[in-house]
Amino acid sequence: MISMIKELFSSNKDSSGKNIDRVIKHLAAQNKTSVYAWSYIKEQSFYENTKNGRRIYAYELPKIAA
Repeated sequence: MISMIKELFSSNKDSSGKNIDRVIKHLAAQNKTSVYAWSYIKEQSFYENTKNGRRIYAYELPKIAA
């Protein structure tokens, strides 16, 4: 229960401190895909395109959307 409440109030940042929504928008624009095709997998700290399985780890991203 506490973990669910904590999740509601946690920041929307990835493991490297970048705003997840901004990074996803950038990845979608860069790859000419929909923002809905991308997700952030918090447990393993990577962004994934759910349509083609491409994974991009947070440390691989340039200094965008910090």
